[in-house]
Amino acid sequence: MFPLIKNFKATGLTKAFFLNALVTATIVVLGIEIRRIFEDEHNEVYGYFNHLYGTKSLSEAHILTIVFPATFIGAIIVYLSMYVLFEYGGNFLITDKKKILW
Repeated sequence: MFPLIKNFKATGLTKAFFLNALVTATIVVLGIEIRRIFEDEHNEVYGYFNHLYGTKSLSEAHILTIVFPATFIGAIIVYLSMYVLFEYGGNFLITDKKKILW
């Protein structure tokens, strides 16, 4: 079942850099687009969180407390989807038998 795209695993530096750039760009664009939602005060999402906080307008601190967790959850979703598609990040796992010496 895993990975769905079998010929593009991070077996070399070029493929690894490309996949990492794809993940990074996707997460950055997701964070920027989430942040852009809160620029329009007439947006339904802005109104929902404005009502949730009970203020006249959202401050930068309010927006930060919304955008950071939303981007974090989005990043987890991106990493999971990349794992399903390309088995990305599978080599980050370390077995219990190996000891890391500092």
